[in-house]
Amino acid sequence: GAQQIDLPTYAFQRRHYWLKEAAQATGQPVGAGLGSAGHPLFGAVVELPASGGCLLTGRLALDAQGWLADHVIAGTALVPGTVFLECALRAGREVGCAKVVELALEVPLVLPDRGNVAVQVSVAAEDEHGARPFSVYARQGEDAWVRHATGILAGSAAGEQVAPLPEVDFTEADSTEAAVWPPAGAVPVDLADFYPRLAEAGFGYGPAFQGLRSVWRDGDEFWAEVRLPEEVAAQAGNFSVHPALLDAVLHATALMGPEAGLPFTWSGVRVAREGAAVLRVRLVPATDGAVSMTARDVSGALVLSADSLTFRRLSERQLRAGRSGQQALFRVDWQPAAPVGGPVPGYVVLGEGGLPSLPAEAPDLVVLPCFGGPAEPADTTDVRPTLEQVLTLLQAWVADARLERSRLVVVTRGAVAVDDKASVSDLAGAAVWGLVRAAQAEYPDRFVLVDVDEPDPLASAALASALAVREPQLAVRSGAVRVPRLVPAAGRPGPVTWNPDGTVLITGGTGALGTEIARHLVTERGVRHLLLVSRSGGGAGTDALAAELAGHGAEVRVVACDVSDEGDLARVLALIPQEHPLSAVIHAAGVVDDGVLPSLTAERLGTVLAPKADAALALHRLTRHLQLDAFVLFSSTTSLFGGPGQANYAAANAFLNGLAHHRRAAGLPATALAWGRWESDGGIVGGLAEVDVHRMARAGIGALSSAEALALFDAAVGAEEAELAAVLLDRAALRGLARSGTLLPLLHGLVPAPQRSEGAASPDLRASLRTRLAEAADGDRVGLVRSVVVRELAGVLGHDDPAGIDADRGFFEMGLDSLTAIDLRNRLDAATGLRLAASALFDHPNVTALTRHLTDALAPEGAAAEDDAELRRVLAMIPVDRLRDAGVLDLLLRLADTDEGNSSGHQMADSDGIDEMDLDELIQMAQDDLGRD
Repeated sequence: GAQQIDLPTYAFQRRHYWLKEAAQATGQPVGAGLGSAGHPLFGAVVELPASGGCLLTGRLALDAQGWLADHVIAGTALVPGTVFLECALRAGREVGCAKVVELALEVPLVLPDRGNVAVQVSVAAEDEHGARPFSVYARQGEDAWVRHATGILAGSAAGEQVAPLPEVDFTEADSTEAAVWPPAGAVPVDLADFYPRLAEAGFGYGPAFQGLRSVWRDGDEFWAEVRLPEEVAAQAGNFSVHPALLDAVLHATALMGPEAGLPFTWSGVRVAREGAAVLRVRLVPATDGAVSMTARDVSGALVLSADSLTFRRLSERQLRAGRSGQQALFRVDWQPAAPVGGPVPGYVVLGEGGLPSLPAEAPDLVVLPCFGGPAEPADTTDVRPTLEQVLTLLQAWVADARLERSRLVVVTRGAVAVDDKASVSDLAGAAVWGLVRAAQAEYPDRFVLVDVDEPDPLASAALASALAVREPQLAVRSGAVRVPRLVPAAGRPGPVTWNPDGTVLITGGTGALGTEIARHLVTERGVRHLLLVSRSGGGAGTDALAAELAGHGAEVRVVACDVSDEGDLARVLALIPQEHPLSAVIHAAGVVDDGVLPSLTAERLGTVLAPKADAALALHRLTRHLQLDAFVLFSSTTSLFGGPGQANYAAANAFLNGLAHHRRAAGLPATALAWGRWESDGGIVGGLAEVDVHRMARAGIGALSSAEALALFDAAVGAEEAELAAVLLDRAALRGLARSGTLLPLLHGLVPAPQRSEGAASPDLRASLRTRLAEAADGDRVGLVRSVVVRELAGVLGHDDPAGIDADRGFFEMGLDSLTAIDLRNRLDAATGLRLAASALFDHPNVTALTRHLTDALAPEGAAAEDDAELRRVLAMIPVDRLRDAGVLDLLLRLADTDEGNSSGHQMADSDGIDEMDLDELIQMAQDDLGRD
């Protein structure tokens, strides 16, 4: 018969906390050949036999998981970070991993008001250390999949212990008795109006997430009790730790610092007992702002522990990015540098005598003052002398063998803006930053950039403090040291509206990017009057474009113009009719003249500066009196990342970035948009060789489709920031670089510092190689070094199989050029800890020769003597008759002859002979005697 059930006793709130069958329905996974996940967030699990990994799939929706509706941040229903942790824990259970080594949240996941979001957790195969990388993806409808979190799973180490809580009373207690369980001396924290105050700060936690009941403080440590509401507690047994319960624990961290944040990274998370509805938690802050956590149930049994948890503030811009899916738009955030202990380093200021004036024993740090550029130069003739002087010095620096272990510190003043309200007062200095960033990419750890705001920085203690921070780029403002980090930017939620009757000028308008932008403005933005200028003017392709856009109701005019010539540019602007005045400028012109740092000249600098910097200045002066809707400067990520072989291009684009800040500070519109690579071929972004594309992919730089790039253009134009970067970054590749210690510090904000699983190899590959060489048998050292050379060479060339490398074939016959040779040299430097000369690959032009050179440089002390001893042993074993029959006995006797008057001319003491000669002497003497014979 029918079974009678009790209705809930609480008031109906029209919110369902249980899973509705209709909303949860995902078909029959077992019938479809899939495994049942047995979890409220996932409908199915798929084993991946080819890789040994697995895939968990599910859906999130406000009507399916009603408790998610109670997690609202800045008015947006946001999936809490604890849900991603639960995903990781469930995935770990599937593959037998009991520990979440690390979890990093990349992009906020916003839940739609209607419909659902598909979620997938992909777990990779186990590596040699037992670790499994995983990623969490989501998408709405047919949108592209977006990765929201990544991390590593592993098994807990044998015998690993968690520090016990102090002896306390864990008896079941209501609020009147709960205060007995924290340590003696802990002081209760008043939680009156706690959640209303959080709501005022934008953290809208509903009943399901208002689980923080009590908090105590004991010094820097906090103790908290959290409980799920009755209606949610009924589901707790279905989770490792219910996300709403664990999220309530994190609310207590708002009491530990001045600003509340959302979880960003988790490290070392273990769950000992599942299904808790009440937790008693100990929170311990660390010096770096992280928090460790130990959570137990009311009986005192361990439930969960986390070695480290970090937080970040989430801006409205980032939430908009989560809603729009625009995850390739970034800004530079100048963050406080981490405090550094130890002595402040000394330095030498480079005087007028230049490098020759430095002491014979090269100092660790040499400071080059680079001040005094005009705030607004008339043209780049005011900029070029500074750039040329710095370029000449950089070239001399890398060519001077004395300075291989020294760092040159280039100090500027007002060359970068640390926020969007600040101006750039030295545009020449801005260009210097681009130049030196490229030099840093070619010669890692040889150059440092510091921008200051003090009138006499060389006498300031702040400069010395900045140099104590081991970062390649720093800024000092009011005595505080800051470092640049790339962080996500949301841009505008929708395109800004421009004057429909105005004319939009596009320089470089007939190039690949210019034509894409022109077509987009007409077909998507409703622009009806376009003026396209380029050095060559029109052509067959341009005529076709004009005809195409005319079909959309646009008037397109194409004019030949040298935009670097202000007079010629003024002539073209005069052609714009008064009834359709100039309303927006898009400066997309530019050329490249790539070459590694030692090959650049003043002429090659000027070639690239003219269409970029000269033209931008001319446009600025000719239009600053107009009421423009937009002034957009197409920059390049080389100005931020530093492009190897593109120091001149990086300098020109960094100048554009500085000009954008300069205009914004003057109340004028400006956006510098630093583009990454586009998929579309042609123009500046096209024509990349396969090895160049592979190098960029290894660096984590992907290619934007035209649709993606144009959406980013719309998001960037009119945004709050004066300087933005539009680039597709591969987070997995960045994480790999972070693990190897080669990730650009600029990108550290996107990929948290890696946490290694137990038993994982040390990240210090250099120490590992030296240790292996020291422990290796005499005959094995060359093979070890050769394997390193072949591995790095294959990586540079993009070969999947290093076995295909011919050890005796010349590097440059294989396809290396000057740029990829620098890449290989830098990789070998990182792998070996050596500082190879710029000419190393020319002096040792194949794998065999370079291996011999590196083996000699890396050989442990005494290895050469061991090799000599082995040679002597072998010679002693050869019978004299065999030496005579082979025709070498006379040669050896001559080599051993000690008479000062002997025919060979070698002078050695009578007691010496072969036993006292090292291997190099034997070879050299043999070559000398053979030459005479």
